Amino acid sequence: MAEAVVSVALETLGNLLIEEATFLRGVKDQVKGLQTEFVNLQSLLKDADRKQHYSETIRNWIKEIRRLAYRAEDVLEEYVIKAAGSGKGYQGFLNILKRFVCFANEMGTLHKLGSEIETIKSHITILTGKMDKFGIEAIIRRDDQEESTSDDNKRRFIRKTYAHEELQHFVGMEEDIENLVSLLVYDQESRHRVIGVWGMGGSGKTSVANKVYKHVDVKRYFESFAWVCITQKCQMESVMQDIFRQLLPAETKKDTIDELLEQIYKVQMEKRCLIVVDDIWKLDDWKCLAKCFPNVGISHSKVLLTTRNKYVADIGYPIQLKGITEDEAWKLLRMKAFAKIDFQEVAWDESEYEKLGRKMLNKCDRLPLAVAVLGGILSNKNSLEEWELASKDVNSYIERGQGDVKEVLGLSYDELPYHLKPCFLSLGFLQEDESAKVEQIYHLWMAEGLIQSKHVGNGETMSDVAKLYLYELQFRSMVQLSDDLSLLSLHDSILDLCRSKAKEEEFLMVVDKGDISHDQKAYRLFVYLEHIQNFNDSDVLKAVENSTSLRSMRITIASWNSTFSIINLPKEIFNIPQFKSLRTLILWSRAVTRVECFPETLGNLIHLRLLGLMHFHFNGFPLESIHKLSFLQTLDFSNTSVLEFKLAQVDTFCNMRQLRHLYLPKNTLGNITEGKLMRLMNLPQLETLSYFDSAYYDSEDVIHLQKLRTLDRCRISDDESLVQITNYICGSNLRWIYLTIGRCDFDGEQESDRALTNLLQIPNVTLSLHISYCKLSKLPRLENLDFSKMRPGLVNLTLEGIYETEISEDVMQALDKFPNLKILQLWGVRFSGDEMICGAGSFPRLERLFLGKVEGKFELRIDENAMPDLSSMQIQVCSGINLMIPERLRLLARA
Repeated sequence: MAEAVVSVALETLGNLLIEEATFLRGVKDQVKGLQTEFVNLQSLLKDADRKQHYSETIRNWIKEIRRLAYRAEDVLEEYVIKAAGSGKGYQGFLNILKRFVCFANEMGTLHKLGSEIETIKSHITILTGKMDKFGIEAIIRRDDQEESTSDDNKRRFIRKTYAHEELQHFVGMEEDIENLVSLLVYDQESRHRVIGVWGMGGSGKTSVANKVYKHVDVKRYFESFAWVCITQKCQMESVMQDIFRQLLPAETKKDTIDELLEQIYKVQMEKRCLIVVDDIWKLDDWKCLAKCFPNVGISHSKVLLTTRNKYVADIGYPIQLKGITEDEAWKLLRMKAFAKIDFQEVAWDESEYEKLGRKMLNKCDRLPLAVAVLGGILSNKNSLEEWELASKDVNSYIERGQGDVKEVLGLSYDELPYHLKPCFLSLGFLQEDESAKVEQIYHLWMAEGLIQSKHVGNGETMSDVAKLYLYELQFRSMVQLSDDLSLLSLHDSILDLCRSKAKEEEFLMVVDKGDISHDQKAYRLFVYLEHIQNFNDSDVLKAVENSTSLRSMRITIASWNSTFSIINLPKEIFNIPQFKSLRTLILWSRAVTRVECFPETLGNLIHLRLLGLMHFHFNGFPLESIHKLSFLQTLDFSNTSVLEFKLAQVDTFCNMRQLRHLYLPKNTLGNITEGKLMRLMNLPQLETLSYFDSAYYDSEDVIHLQKLRTLDRCRISDDESLVQITNYICGSNLRWIYLTIGRCDFDGEQESDRALTNLLQIPNVTLSLHISYCKLSKLPRLENLDFSKMRPGLVNLTLEGIYETEISEDVMQALDKFPNLKILQLWGVRFSGDEMICGAGSFPRLERLFLGKVEGKFELRIDENAMPDLSSMQIQVCSGINLMIPERLRLLARA
């Protein structure tokens, strides 16, 4: 982890040297010298991180390096902000005189910066001296073979699996087993030479492979068998010798790898062989082993491998286990918990135990290993009272027996690439059974500096690379993503691992329900509050005061006790010394929470990259304080409303040249600045703009956002703004658009009518449209449009409140060719036509159809072969509709 911290610091120093060269030219050589010092240390830090658990001296040495890396970032950024602010707006003779005085002050500040850099370098020199004095480098450089203690060897031996092992407690997964047996035995064309079973540690991969290996059909079909276990440290020659010995037990041992490869390959060509490669971690290990196995189609031999890494499973036919059901989880728990009870001798009522057991199983989330561990703990608790006590604090009971679970899952963490470890640990803020939007995770990683610029390719953004990082964590079974890849969550056991590792590394401290550890220090703080009214009386300030210099702060307020809570923030809260170096500040409320006035001292947090204030109602908000946050990358007011913006000027968001993601308040209930439109000028890096409203912001500014990729929940309420923004969209590189268009006139040959036609024809974006209270008599007919090029094009369309005019032409026939339209909703629409027709093959991807308050008498005819993917159909308050639809849709509509 120290290596990751130094990498972030080096990236920051490098970026500042490039972007702020004017301000740093007086200390350029010193900054480069500091970079060199950190680069020299970096080569040792990867090994040091891995070996710090063996030495208190190394742990302390790493802490010092981490502190110096953070300090180096802070001092340079502080100077750049001061230097940039001191030279603004000096015109005229008197102001030139003031500029001269400021120049003298700058020289003093520059000298101070140089001294700070030299102090940091001298501390690095002292640390380098300690390396020699205490033999730190010798410990770090020590060969892995030397540090392999007898305990390490025992641990690896215990983890190794064998085909002859009998599974004492195994339930469920019959479907997974039968599927694998079918792929091995009944794949007559040998299309799948390698089958890869993948999933998180403890999910039952080895147990399923063992069952398949011993299955009667498998034993009958294959002629020779081998089972090898790889683990993290693969000794290739030993593995090949093991395969050779099992496939050819009568043959003499081969002395060279070439001979081994030849014989193993040969026997697979002569016989039907099944080789199980259990617990393989790395693609490179497979590439070495792959030389032993024949190609697809020339042999009936098969390889079944198990892995935690989908990249490895993808070398063959990947299978992710479906896992055990809730009933099977209870069956496994029962087998383990009641293993010592003889039911023939003891009168036993299981019903109450089962209620408590199923309640406790929620913590295990159907992970077989976790269920088995819980069952082992409960096996020593025979009375119902003991089970009730365990169920009240199941977390602490599982924690006592989590050694096996943490050790197994910890191997997955150890195997992560170094750039992914801090990304994973940053997810410790999640609660059990809680999901987070993946975009918010991306923004957090970018704000923390965890996305390395060397991974950004041509035409890619930091968000693109963050997405790749997330997918790699998913493929390594460390995170779970929703089907549409928009939400992230952690298995409860993985969350426990994440927080445990974060605590070890002093990366993150979690304060939940007042549980403050006075001996724990961390650079990141997550506080979860059930309810709060006054921060002065809360655990928040106690936790902050007990922390070191914080880099990240997140406060989640549950507020379930009140539908509309009110909190007061102390005016000086952001002057607390521990907040001085904050990079991310997130306040998130689960229910709407009113804040009387947000403290203006927010502007003192000059290092902020991410500011998130979600699900609040601010009576007043000092936007001028945000103007001072020149390093800000993400500003997130998601689901937040503001009664009044306290503004000194309308260009508060301007000149925030690092800003990449801007989520504006959901609604602004009062006047912003005496009727003036707010400006969004000079935002050259902006990639995401959400909740833009043409009633409050100048639409002309949008056309200058050259790097914009996402335009979300954008509300347009006049024809001029619609034409402006549509012209911009058609020539932009936008990927995702959600527009709400209101009070516009699409009736006749208007410019806005042509704008709507142009919007519907954009091929390479994901487009959602909500058209409300507009003049609209027909939708554009796009006869000449090549719908096959829509990738994806229109995916969501809502027509609402179309009362001022009547729609005379068939809406369905105007839309039925859009290949990726998934949601179509008509609500409050006057329709004067006789029929709406959905012919064969129309709406090939439509999933949801909603018609509500559609006025008029008409027939809705849907062909049997239309809408094959429809899963939701609702028709409400449509008294004049006559349905001519297939029976499957009638059943769907009734459901």
